[in-house]
Amino acid sequence: MSENSKYKGIFGIPATPFNDDETLDIYSLEKVLDFTLNNGCHGVVMPVMASEYQSLTDEEKRIIFKTTIKIIDNKIPTVAGVTGVSDIHSIELAKYAEDVGFDSVITMPPHSMQPSPSQLRDFFSKLDDAINIPIWIQNHPKGFPLSSDQLIDLCNSFENVSLIKEETAYAGQMITKLIDGDGEKNIKSIMGGMGCMHLIFEYKRGATGNMPASHYGDILSKIWNLLESGDEKQAVEMHNRMIPLINFEMIYGASAFKEILVARKIIKSSATRSPGFRSFDSYDFSELQKLMKTIEDLFDWR
Repeated sequence: MSENSKYKGIFGIPATPFNDDETLDIYSLEKVLDFTLNNGCHGVVMPVMASEYQSLTDEEKRIIFKTTIKIIDNKIPTVAGVTGVSDIHSIELAKYAEDVGFDSVITMPPHSMQPSPSQLRDFFSKLDDAINIPIWIQNHPKGFPLSSDQLIDLCNSFENVSLIKEETAYAGQMITKLIDGDGEKNIKSIMGGMGCMHLIFEYKRGATGNMPASHYGDILSKIWNLLESGDEKQAVEMHNRMIPLINFEMIYGASAFKEILVARKIIKSSATRSPGFRSFDSYDFSELQKLMKTIEDLFDWR
């Protein structure tokens, strides 16, 4: 793998904040972007699954794109989520993201209907022709997952398609398949997902980073920096302390991310968009408070 240092480390995904009436909360959006920028994250990704991208209108996505570029101000790399329901939908979002200043885009194959292998290639070919910035393939179970051979073929076929977020089942083995083997590969970065659940394991396999939700970006970026400095023992100890919280948020997704951001005084409301997402009950709140107390000494945010 040809490693590109620009796309390395913890690339945080901010939650999309809503007011209690489910309208977009611009004030909290700016705050969570500032938090992601200044809590140690090495890059920012917005809006994708952890941002409830599927519930956003295209106009809201354009607002989020512009706000992200304003707040980040070229201080860390920016990745625009452009997954759409059709080829043209994703391509138009990607062109807009490039125009406002994003460094790269990330997309799953269009998800209104499962594309055939030839349609899949056509999509990435058209996206590659439409923009001049790097393209991440998000390989996720909800987005018609691709094999390692398909991913390598796409990256070798289209110049801008050179970055992968791998989060299918047995992602570690997939990362190894993408890195090992004969022949040149136009793959410049492979990052994991799943909230950094397997960060240590993936790092050992050669992953160049991870894209988790950014509510614990300060802690997760510390773990990555420890790994990079060679202090695996401390990195593993810190990561082990985070596992109960990562397990907890895997149950509730965006609802958990937002409750944590509210508790950390980053956003005003934990509201999520309808339909979907289960609200916390009193036992959930109690468990989250107990778990957060176990890592209070790891927080590093002004």
